Amino acid sequence: MANRLKLNLKTQPPVFITAIPCLVPIILHRQFFNDGEKQMDRPFAIDFEWLDRPTAEGVERSAFSSLTVFVADQILTELEDLNSRTVRSSMRGSAYDLAVWLLQNWWRLVAEPERNTLDWKMSHCMGAIGQGFLWPEACFLSDSLEMTVHSFPTPRDSKQMVRYLNEIHAQFPVDAFANEVFAFADAVIGRLQETGFSSTPLHDLHRDLMLELTDPDMKRWRTVEALLGYDPDFAPEELVQEMIAKSDMYGSAAIDELIAFGGQEIRPIMNWLTEDASKASISVIVPDNDILREQTSQIDPSLLPWQRAEKAASMVKQHWSIAPAPVSTRQLTDLFSMKSDALTKADMKAPMSIGFRNGHVDHIDATLGSPIEVNRRFALLRVVADHLYSSDLDRLLPVTTAKTARQKYQRAFAQAFLCPADQLIGFINGDLTDEKIEDAASYFNVSPLLVESTLVNKGVFRKKELSDLY
Repeated sequence: MANRLKLNLKTQPPVFITAIPCLVPIILHRQFFNDGEKQMDRPFAIDFEWLDRPTAEGVERSAFSSLTVFVADQILTELEDLNSRTVRSSMRGSAYDLAVWLLQNWWRLVAEPERNTLDWKMSHCMGAIGQGFLWPEACFLSDSLEMTVHSFPTPRDSKQMVRYLNEIHAQFPVDAFANEVFAFADAVIGRLQETGFSSTPLHDLHRDLMLELTDPDMKRWRTVEALLGYDPDFAPEELVQEMIAKSDMYGSAAIDELIAFGGQEIRPIMNWLTEDASKASISVIVPDNDILREQTSQIDPSLLPWQRAEKAASMVKQHWSIAPAPVSTRQLTDLFSMKSDALTKADMKAPMSIGFRNGHVDHIDATLGSPIEVNRRFALLRVVADHLYSSDLDRLLPVTTAKTARQKYQRAFAQAFLCPADQLIGFINGDLTDEKIEDAASYFNVSPLLVESTLVNKGVFRKKELSDLY
């Protein structure tokens, strides 16, 4: 794999300043979007006005601007300037630095799921841009289909003279993010060329990225690197080659799910997969698989993964004539033609759950990671969901904790199948005590965590320390 340009932005700690001196009136205004375009049609947007900054030189002077970033119908860059005692919708900073950060981290931004590491934050959170400016504390989280933006206000006890004001939690398609980033980068490059800069690191990054996006082999390489949690050209070549070879063997989408889960520690998982995973598998027959795959594929693709999954679970239960009541373990083993003790007996705990397609349309083998009944029931339904949802090219059906669209679909399907939100809310009937949560978990034969997650996701109550199901 040919090396691409490497910049040293990540090796330089962010440097924040509280005021930008010597601003002079706008010398060129360039609207990033058509004036007739409505903000509501732009789920992610970057608007800007070029400013002069006499104290700067080179590209930093040419690309200095007033930047306004919109997410859905909210303004990410709305701030209070304590020096001037004003509130405005834009920040003043380097459009060049923003464009470089977006392109340099492109593959990780769009492919890598959320991870709680400093390296991940440097690649996904705007505060890492630094370069002498105070950026919004906003992070971009991709599940491969949707981009989620989480942004928080500047703490009131901050010593900075600029305070960002808005808390934002919004989702929009990754494609919308891609379109805006490329259009913004093109505009910045155009500005540089107009002001006499025809060759900069940004030009090189843009050229390299366009080549990578149009070359299938390079695109695959970059995607695997990003899923592993590496910047371009920083992943061990042998590891990337191994994962690409596994993709050819098991299906690229399935391997992507495993890499998203394992990251840089993927090898022990792959070793378990090839050596031990199938030893504890159980036989599962999914009735009318082809019919249900066809039916569920007709669900509106514009819906979020969890929304499609809930509809799919309802459709499947109706097809299988399952009554709107708690589903017993005996019902599940009978429905899927499993051994009677398949969900109640397990010899050991595995690092994850996974399904194996063995060449038969309705028949799969499943290894359920947990020895606990409620967890095995939930994992089984996730494997079934993945069998209905995923491409025929995948020989594996991974069930992981990764925050990808595919895993969100699985979790939401299993929840809606075993513990439908409307039935749960009716059972709870406004009683949110720990005792009632436990009663609900026992009634539906699911974990208390699943009950709480469902109530959080449906807006019934909030619990900060709880990770949402979706």
